[in-house]
Amino acid sequence: MPSRMCFGCEALGGTDWGAVDIPEIGLAIGRALELGINFFDTAAVYGLGLSEQRLAEILGSKRHDLFIATKGGLSWKESPSTGRAVILRDSSRAYLRQSVEDSLRRLRLERIPLYYIHWPDPATDIRATFECLMDLREEGKILHIGCSNFEAGQVRAACEVAKVSFAQLPLNILGEGPTTEMQATLESHGVGIVAYNVLASGLLTGKYNAHSTFSADDRRSRLPVFQGDRYRHALARVEEIRSEAAQAGLSVAQYSVTWALDRRAVIATILGIKSTGQLEENWAAFCGKQ
Repeated sequence: MPSRMCFGCEALGGTDWGAVDIPEIGLAIGRALELGINFFDTAAVYGLGLSEQRLAEILGSKRHDLFIATKGGLSWKESPSTGRAVILRDSSRAYLRQSVEDSLRRLRLERIPLYYIHWPDPATDIRATFECLMDLREEGKILHIGCSNFEAGQVRAACEVAKVSFAQLPLNILGEGPTTEMQATLESHGVGIVAYNVLASGLLTGKYNAHSTFSADDRRSRLPVFQGDRYRHALARVEEIRSEAAQAGLSVAQYSVTWALDRRAVIATILGIKSTGQLEENWAAFCGKQ
């Protein structure tokens, strides 16, 4: 079974989070393994394959004994004019088969423990996509099937033809989470929640203020929640949470993680880790939650 803390490996792709120290992330992964964390989350699109490749290199032979999740169903075209890749949704049978093979090669695995469709593809029937995943499962290419960023009706369509075990969706104390319809759908089909954005792109670490700035290579320079009045309102809420956390003897981040773990059907929470310090602080919230 996967550990309740999932080590998020998007930063291993080296893009969209500002300056990234890959060796430091490697040290944090080593420490995570010492703590008993066995759940690692990546995606083909993170760094256009680099995150998967680097994760395999850091884990070495240990990767065969871990619960590694990756995501597919997105293709990309590099754009020299903008310096950013153009990302396209593609969950067609042909592309999906190739995507799984590419992830297997980069992760250096014979079977992927958990494979999600990263985003639903409006051009491909969901049933056809998940029938393909079931074929790949029967062929031994993947073990568990998941959906990420799906709506309730899309989850139901997937469950008509496949055994879907996990749904990855945003959930945090600032208000993101499953709708009532989604909650009922997941529970009726026995699908567990793997929560992401638990720390709201870092807002719930409590380390930002009205004077914080973000470089152009950091997605927070573009995210609406970090702009104008919305940012000011979010910061005010973080201060309220800080007071609640202090009463419980926790940091803002620890309190936010604990809150997420206590939500219905949450199997694990993904935390993007860039240093051993971040790992140790977040890990403290999981003590007693295993």
